[in-house]
Amino acid sequence: MPVENVPHWRHKAGDCDPWSEPEGPWHLGWKERFDLSCREIGLIDGATGERHRADVLCGAGTPRATVLELQHSSISEEERSSREAFYRQERRMFWLVHIHSESSFLAHNFGMSMDFRTRRIELDGKTFAVMRWMGTSVQFIEKWKRAHAHVFFDWGGHILYLASETVAQRLGGPFQRGEFALCELSRDDFIRAVHWAE
Repeated sequence: MPVENVPHWRHKAGDCDPWSEPEGPWHLGWKERFDLSCREIGLIDGATGERHRADVLCGAGTPRATVLELQHSSISEEERSSREAFYRQERRMFWLVHIHSESSFLAHNFGMSMDFRTRRIELDGKTFAVMRWMGTSVQFIEKWKRAHAHVFFDWGGHILYLASETVAQRLGGPFQRGEFALCELSRDDFIRAVHWAE
């Protein structure tokens, strides 16, 4: 259940939400694309009393409620799963994972893996490209492939949707370890998807 957007939920020293992370220009820039009433929304698990703050929550209290979590730093699979279990209670959830130059090793491997030409598949009017992770460890891409929420990457200003397990099946999957599919969309299309706009 949403909690009114009050100062208690704002980022500050000694933040009470253990999932919070320092916010830089990337976080703030994305949040500013959504109405103030959709940002920093405190949520409580009615059964356990657990509290966390969603970066963005659109459509609160409706069947189309969607949480958007903006992820700039590395996150463990356990924390990713915990956040999904919490935020997906009666809501849809999107991740937007920032692939940036400060994490140069990851950004380098991600860039080397991008292959939008070799294996292209049309599905529901969208073009997916199936590709293989080129880094020495496939841990990063496998962690996000196992997500139960929708995963998008922000890489150099490009928004890329990572095919979920269900979509991968429709693309001829399941994919092998290190294999994944991406579909590029515009920032406006991504924002419309968060809003669940027709």
